Amino acid sequence: MSRRVRTAFALVVLIGALGLLWLYEHKLWSTPEMRALDSLLEQTAAESPSAPFPEPALPPPLQASAAGVPPSCPHCIAIALIGVDSRLGDPTAHADANHVLLLDLQQGRITIVAIPRDTPADAGFPDTSQYNKLANVRANRGLQAHLATLAELVGVERIHYYAEAGFSHALALFRLLGYEQPSELLRVLRARTGIWGDDYHRVFMQAHFLRQQLLRHWETLSTPWGIALLRAGLGLLHTNLTAAVVLRLADSLRARGFPTDSSAIRIVVYGVPLHNAPVYDLTAPEVVAYLAQQLRQYHAHRASEGDAQARVREHLESVLRQARAADSAGQPWRIRQLLERTVLQRAWWQLSDAELREHYRRECVQLLSSAYNRLRRRDREEALRQLLLQEDSTEALVRAASP
Repeated sequence: MSRRVRTAFALVVLIGALGLLWLYEHKLWSTPEMRALDSLLEQTAAESPSAPFPEPALPPPLQASAAGVPPSCPHCIAIALIGVDSRLGDPTAHADANHVLLLDLQQGRITIVAIPRDTPADAGFPDTSQYNKLANVRANRGLQAHLATLAELVGVERIHYYAEAGFSHALALFRLLGYEQPSELLRVLRARTGIWGDDYHRVFMQAHFLRQQLLRHWETLSTPWGIALLRAGLGLLHTNLTAAVVLRLADSLRARGFPTDSSAIRIVVYGVPLHNAPVYDLTAPEVVAYLAQQLRQYHAHRASEGDAQARVREHLESVLRQARAADSAGQPWRIRQLLERTVLQRAWWQLSDAELREHYRRECVQLLSSAYNRLRRRDREEALRQLLLQEDSTEALVRAASP
């Protein structure tokens, strides 16, 4: 290669690199979500010198306290995590678990505001009724009203992001996190009697579970494995978060040194300050097993796990039997009526046997996809195809995550 050619080649490479840099600086290849986040990050940028990082704290004690009033943080990014109590096939969604994460990107800290389900709120019922409480806002007034209520309670202008999960989604998430007995963990987190004293203690422990998982998986988040788990987890949820947004927020916190110590994540229980409340390490399987056994003894009259599994199978067999009959009768609208809710809930994740999950997943999706085809709903048929691919990937990650 002659000297003139080498010089020309070098100039082309330099011009190309400058062009790429210009595109990056001007965000011309950004997605709408990332452009929205860029604007949000600019609004929450630090306007004053950052505070020095505190000295490392001691490990969390076996007992802990929590304030009852959320901190004033108008520049925080608010993320609502909502757990809905929606029975199989039931479209009603009561918001039984409500936590708002306040991300302070100036100080590199997170506050988890745990809000009890019975917190007074306008659920659209007469003032004289007993139903105007937070859990009913989601069911009676919809998601947007619920998010607006959470923002008002926490004292922020709006909820920027949300993630919502039902029973089945939660069990799938716990499996992704490596829990071999996810139903035991869910039982412990949902219990209001038998372990915790009341709903305030319950949401306090739920918040500690979130805190423990954040700290446990923080370093993993930026690895290929962590990103794969993140994408799979978000794929299970009803959410406006994307993996790119979560990673960008994590980078912003990391740039401020998060987590500097065990106090980097603070917990507030809305309405009532708690003092010396018991805290358990729910990242330890033996602790979860011990607490689950306590619950079984306390609620000895309740159905066993085997009975619960049988009920899930009965539900799936029932809707599939009716859907097969509707398919034979040429009634695609009836198949849609029978299976849409079950597929949306991903009911099969309530089964512990992976082969059974696969069996019911395939048949539900196949019948519903055929119905969409007959109804000429190609968009929904394609969405089901993507869901099946996503589910296959999630099951593979669950197998890899198992101890």
